[in-house]
Amino acid sequence: MSGTDGFNLIDEPWIGVLDHQGRKHEVSILELFDSAPELLRIAGDVPTQEFAITRLLLAFLHRALDGPEDQEQWLELWNAAELPLGRIREYADRVRDRFDLFDPVAPFYQVSGLSGQSDTASGLEKIIADIPNGQPLFTMRSAAAVSSMAPAEAARWLVHVHAFDPAGIKTGAIGDPTVKKAKGYGSSLGWCGQLGGILPVGSDMRETLVLNLIARDVDSYVSIGADGDVPPWEREPDGPAWQQRPPRGAVDLYTWQTRRVRLVGDRAAVTGVVLAKGDVIEPQNLHRLEPHTAWRYSAPQSKKHKTVVYMPLVHDPNRSVWRGLAAFLPATSSRHHGGSEPQDFLAPGVLQWISDLAGQGNLPDGYSPGIQIYGAQYGTQNAVFDDIFADGLPLSVLVLRHDQPHVGQIAVSAVNEAEDVATELWKLAENVAQAAGAEPKSGAGDTAREQFYAALDGPYRRFVAALRPGADADLMRLEWSRNLYRTARATAAFIVADAPPSAWTGRQVRGRLVNVGLAEAWFYSALRRLLPPPVFVSVHTAEDAEEITA
Repeated sequence: MSGTDGFNLIDEPWIGVLDHQGRKHEVSILELFDSAPELLRIAGDVPTQEFAITRLLLAFLHRALDGPEDQEQWLELWNAAELPLGRIREYADRVRDRFDLFDPVAPFYQVSGLSGQSDTASGLEKIIADIPNGQPLFTMRSAAAVSSMAPAEAARWLVHVHAFDPAGIKTGAIGDPTVKKAKGYGSSLGWCGQLGGILPVGSDMRETLVLNLIARDVDSYVSIGADGDVPPWEREPDGPAWQQRPPRGAVDLYTWQTRRVRLVGDRAAVTGVVLAKGDVIEPQNLHRLEPHTAWRYSAPQSKKHKTVVYMPLVHDPNRSVWRGLAAFLPATSSRHHGGSEPQDFLAPGVLQWISDLAGQGNLPDGYSPGIQIYGAQYGTQNAVFDDIFADGLPLSVLVLRHDQPHVGQIAVSAVNEAEDVATELWKLAENVAQAAGAEPKSGAGDTAREQFYAALDGPYRRFVAALRPGADADLMRLEWSRNLYRTARATAAFIVADAPPSAWTGRQVRGRLVNVGLAEAWFYSALRRLLPPPVFVSVHTAEDAEEITA
């Protein structure tokens, strides 16, 4: 337990959680493991805290269990009603002294005595991610909430700062030989900030944690638990000097020390922070170590490094998660691809792991984990937060399976078809705008396309959630095409109705007449080329019947 002045994260409540009744409270690390079946999820101050803290807990579990070694050991954990608390408590006893926030020798995730040349700590806004661009005037927090916080909240931001801190100039720590003019230059983004975070989630925290416990014997696509792949609480405490070294495995990456930090305060209150440059990490070709992101082939990076290079696929906060589904699914971006040419995308290792579990019969095809994404968008040379976001999508295991890819391919083909129709709507809106005298790329097409995607968001989520064992996936796919056509017609009708009189007359654009009538004809011609013929028969037959009835 913590001493009078300490605050030990193993025993003291600090992790925000939601239970199944929707009540939010704080628990310690041991309390979370103990009550995991009764907890729905982690509830952070910002969504990205949930991702960072979950990864810390996974590192703790991997080390406590020394595994799982293979799918057989994993299945024992999956079928148990609770986590193996005896082994977890034994491990907690061994490492408890490294989890005290204010330990004088080895404070958790910090460097004892860390200071800059001025010996003046920074304000807490340096680690609070929901203060836009570090400006307290633009936050809902009161001035008091920025100047001081309880150690429980400080602990959450401490974990988050290692995972998601922006790049830029940091305090020049005494003892760091690279400091120039009292400043630390060349900081990389927090490791999780370089990823498009993807986390499968279960019906409770026990399921979520076990789903993400990847076995050691899948080292062909995720290396976890190898020699040296240990968290910082099992290593000698860091000093003020940083390193640039290759990560040793997934546990190392789950707990990567992107910064050198010291919280100023005690268990009564934290009032300041020293935030200096930490271990630098580059993202090229870490796809066999980092399982919580998809990866993309990079031609420029491959040319530069003279070898095939994969980079983390970061999320676009302006795109719903389902629009990027092709990169996430082992069914379409499998890690077991045997070709010699690089793939466009590699699915996240953790989703390949779930696909493999299903392939061996250890997860039923009807099981539906939620796929949660997390991301941060940075601005001004990656030195400030521009946005923090999360999204989710329910997917049956059947959609993930790489060994039976038909259903996953149907889910992706539905997205691709939506993309094609959205492009034609963009052209329609741009043609109508230019017929009225607008310049090319006026923004009308972008607006129409986003309206179309917004209308499809709910229908696609229902479509992909219904792709379960026993469903007629091909028939569902045809109904999706019909829905696309109906939605596209409604969006096009709005564009046409909103056109000014001058657009009906039209004008010459790049040597040809463009007006509303022609633009509309081109649009419907494209739809007939893109969508299967039964779509038009069924939709128009139904509409004719409605007119006759009326």
